[in-house]
Amino acid sequence: MKKEAIVLLGHGSRRSEANDILKGITEIIKTKLDGKNVEYAYLEHAEPNIRDIIEKLAMDNFEIIYVMPYFLYSGNHVSRDIPKILNDYKEKYPKINIKLGDHIGIDERMAQLVTERIASVKLA
Repeated sequence: MKKEAIVLLGHGSRRSEANDILKGITEIIKTKLDGKNVEYAYLEHAEPNIRDIIEKLAMDNFEIIYVMPYFLYSGNHVSRDIPKILNDYKEKYPKINIKLGDHIGIDERMAQLVTERIASVKLA
């Protein structure tokens, strides 16, 4: 069995409170993927950044790295910047299979969550 890691990738912020959200969702995901190596990283403005995490996983001999963008939209970061960074690492580490997952985007479950948030505001 190949050694696999999942990296939840967020934008990153200069505000630590904002970065704590990615840390929190990573912990929740870890409980749902019991036994899987799940890391978090930021594209910019915060540590650990995506480059540091990929280097760490490469040094730890991971063979497959799944990078999951924790982004709502497919803007420049998702469509251009992240693929460029990952392609650079695919060239640097050709024996590591680095796969890019989809951003969050449109999903019925997100609509349900927003609907619940609207209801909570109306009740307040």
